[in-house]
Amino acid sequence: MENNTQPVTAQELSNVAMHPRTGFPSEEAMKAYYLQLIDIMNIAYVKESSEYISLQCLKRKLRQFIHVLQLLGTHEWGNGIAEIQDASGFYMLQSTLPHKTLLQANREIGLHLQFITQLASNVGFLKQLEGILYYHSQNVENLLKRVKEESTDTF
Repeated sequence: MENNTQPVTAQELSNVAMHPRTGFPSEEAMKAYYLQLIDIMNIAYVKESSEYISLQCLKRKLRQFIHVLQLLGTHEWGNGIAEIQDASGFYMLQSTLPHKTLLQANREIGLHLQFITQLASNVGFLKQLEGILYYHSQNVENLLKRVKEESTDTF
């Protein structure tokens, strides 16, 4: 299992993990892509929202995704497993509980431990996903700056 307590920044990931295979041919194409993504993900709460507000909503959602992936990527998955096994072992030794109840609890604890192990084995993938989302977040942030500049230029 990988135990990493340092948050991963976008610069630490390889270029392959960070960048889409094809770039955007123009800023307008990039804006169209992210506005379409907003519709696909149903992020804008009001259909008549301005592009700026819609992009703000997308930026916030991407940050939420990144935060969750950072939590998963930096969690020390090995900590606590022994304690969970000890606690469940004590529970299993109780003779006052029906055998069927103990077997069911054992299966459920085993499934949770299996999930934790599988999640821990995919931390590298989660960090790559975090990097991709970070890249898109930066694109959206740049678009927001440009949209804001364009709106102030027109006044």
